[in-house]
Amino acid sequence: MNHSVSAASLAIIKRMQQSELTESYIYEAISKFAKGDENKKVLQRLAKEERAHYEIWKKYTGEEMKPEAGKVLKYKLIARIFGFTFAVKLMERGEENAQDEYALLAKEVEESVFIRQQEEEHEKALLDMLDEERLQYVGSMV
Repeated sequence: MNHSVSAASLAIIKRMQQSELTESYIYEAISKFAKGDENKKVLQRLAKEERAHYEIWKKYTGEEMKPEAGKVLKYKLIARIFGFTFAVKLMERGEENAQDEYALLAKEVEESVFIRQQEEEHEKALLDMLDEERLQYVGSMV
């Protein structure tokens, strides 16, 4: 398979590759102290899928990367102090910008369409988790 892409696309792919790896580590870390078995499973699944996205991007860059340790630590601390729902919401705010980049990549990188769909599924899974958490909170208040 030919993995040659334009320089502009390669720059986007490198950023996404780094982000996917870092997010996989964050989800994995947060899953360790998330409340509820279902939440843990969802976060672990997301971590695994983010890692798979990293591997796809690696085919284009040919680079092995390390997660951004500072960012992983930051989100671990935020999740510990404010709860994992707050940390996940904060992470998802950054995802909105990625949608434009996926649209640009779709012209050159076939897999980007699949990755974009999975990222949208991740967002839905996280929102479902957050809604469930809110329902439990409101239920306990009542």
